[in-house]
Amino acid sequence: MVSQAPALAIAAAVVANAANAPATAKSFLLFPNLELKFDRDHLYVGSNGLPAHPMMIGITNWQQQVPLPQNYTGDNAWRIPLNPIPAASPAMIDDRFLRGAIALAVNGIPIFNPQNNRGEISYEIGELDQWGGHCGRADDYHYHIAPLHLQNTVGKGRPIAFALDGYPIYGLTEPDGSAVRNLDACNGHHQPGLGYHYHASNQYPYVIGGFHGQINEVEGQVDPQPRAQPVRPAATPLRGAKITKFEAINPTTYKLSYTLGADQHSISYTIKPDNVYEFTYDNSTAGTTTESYTPRPRGQDRNRPPRRDAGTRPPRPTPSSPKPTN
Repeated sequence: MVSQAPALAIAAAVVANAANAPATAKSFLLFPNLELKFDRDHLYVGSNGLPAHPMMIGITNWQQQVPLPQNYTGDNAWRIPLNPIPAASPAMIDDRFLRGAIALAVNGIPIFNPQNNRGEISYEIGELDQWGGHCGRADDYHYHIAPLHLQNTVGKGRPIAFALDGYPIYGLTEPDGSAVRNLDACNGHHQPGLGYHYHASNQYPYVIGGFHGQINEVEGQVDPQPRAQPVRPAATPLRGAKITKFEAINPTTYKLSYTLGADQHSISYTIKPDNVYEFTYDNSTAGTTTESYTPRPRGQDRNRPPRRDAGTRPPRPTPSSPKPTN
């Protein structure tokens, strides 16, 4: 199993009061890398955006993004309503909410709409790895289907995720192991003693079909939610590539390996103490190049790419695509 980047300590507020933590926190408490806090209205979940499981392996439709740690902490942490309120009418996700997350897995990894921002279903076109995730334009790792593998950690009786409206998402069965019946258009239902909850599925919508609870929609996404911080300019699709391996060499150095035709390629990258991100691209017979990037402080002209300090990436096949994916 791939090791994780530097872990975040669990917040003292939860450690000291674990027995009194809200029910929403129970599954999150099983992942010691998370920073958890709560008040009367919300559970705040902080993480570095990297799961404990391997990533990226098996992707055949790749846009040259790689997993980078994200600072989902403090004011940029995820927040889950502790007292979800049913909406007057559900907000459906089909061809909507194509930006940002719609849910948060209990390991602290965001879950996006099963559709990418072109409206294609990511799982069905080879964009996702063996765990249902990939990286977005900010090199931010996220899922596009419900992470059913988390049941191995939390058990079938606990949620594997929470929609951003605050309602829990369970796996393919009810918490008692019985079959799921009578789901509504949101992929959820109400049960006595359990209340309203969603269920994952092995076919579209995979996560939720819509928000049963109240949410605030701003510019095509649920608001507020954390922002990922890009380090490199967004890349482009690399047709024919297949990701074969991802390694965390140490807490600040990573390597992603892929094939392109008969050739072996890799991207190695290190986060240096001075906050410089150094990338080395091994392009097989085309040679090796190195580039360094310094991310801009959060909030500074998000439309401008991060500063490239050195190096030039050699040309790569870049088939036309109307719009990059999430």
